[in-house]
Amino acid sequence: MILPSNNKFPRNNQLRKGNDFKEVFNNGYRCHTEHFTILYKNNSYGISRLGVIVGKGVFASAVKRNRLKRLVREIYRQNNDLFNSFDIVIKADKKEQTLNYHSIKKEICEQFRLL
Repeated sequence: MILPSNNKFPRNNQLRKGNDFKEVFNNGYRCHTEHFTILYKNNSYGISRLGVIVGKGVFASAVKRNRLKRLVREIYRQNNDLFNSFDIVIKADKKEQTLNYHSIKKEICEQFRLL
């Protein structure tokens, strides 16, 4: 999948600081899907922000970890209207070779439609 170069993941939509991640982990809500743990917390910024965590235990290859992160960010970017003013951390839990864009999108978007 080739991403268009003019549609980038804006910096103001990224969870970047450790304190922001800690705030979501300590005070946020959790929901589990088949392959991900999704943590979310309301914020006062009026925009949603996303952080993605994929550890070496899920994929030892950095190429596979980074690809999964890119796919999750692209799903977030294209469906930003679902993620109303939340700080969101999506953590990959399970190694799965068959994860593709459509299965990830179904899993994540389905969870946020329930909120």
